Amino acid sequence: RYELKQIRYGESRTGEAVLVFVTEDFLLEEQVKKEFGNSSATSVMKINFMKKFITGIYDYSVMTSTFTPIDFRKHPATLKVAFSSQDWCGQAFSQMNYRDRKLNYQVRSYFQSEGDMDKSLEATYTEDDIWNRMRLEPQTLPLGKIDMVPSMEYLRLKHKELKAYTCEANLFLQVSDSESGDEEFYSYQLSYPELD
Repeated sequence: RYELKQIRYGESRTGEAVLVFVTEDFLLEEQVKKEFGNSSATSVMKINFMKKFITGIYDYSVMTSTFTPIDFRKHPATLKVAFSSQDWCGQAFSQMNYRDRKLNYQVRSYFQSEGDMDKSLEATYTEDDIWNRMRLEPQTLPLGKIDMVPSMEYLRLKHKELKAYTCEANLFLQVSDSESGDEEFYSYQLSYPELD
C-alpha cells in the first residue's frame, strides 16, 4: 500500500496505490486461473495494481492485472493483461492475450473514439509486465532502444492509440545517503520520445 501522487488534468492528485503479488496456476489455452480439473497449467506471478484518486472533477478507480509465467525460459512472454477504469463518466475495460506470437487486444469503452475494438499486434514488450519482471528476474528487463506497448492505464487515460511505440529503456545505479551509510539501488527508466 502506497501513498499515490497521480498527474491528471495537468495537476498532481493524491490517492492510494495497492500492489498485490501472488503466484497461482494458470491455464495456458484458456488463460484463466486453474481452479479444478486435469488441464495443463503453468505457474504465474500475478500482480493486481489498484489505484484510487480524486481529481476534484471525477473520482477514479483503476486496476491492472498482469499474469507472467514464473518459468521465463519455457514461456518468455506475459500471457495476459487486463485493465479496467471507472470514473463518474463511466467505465472502460481492455485485455491483452499473448497467443501465437501476437498480442490480441480487446477494448470496451464508453468513449466514441475508443468504442468497442478488437486488434492484433506483433508480439513485443509490454510496459505492464515490467512490475512482474522486476520481482521475478530483473536481469531480463529490456534495455536500449526497443518497441514497447505503454501501460494500458496510460493509453486509456491519455486516449492514445493502442500500438507499440519506440521506447528508450535504461537501468541506472543510484546511491542515496541514509543513517546506516550509503545505500545502492537501481532505477529503471522508460522514455517514449513520440509520447513526450
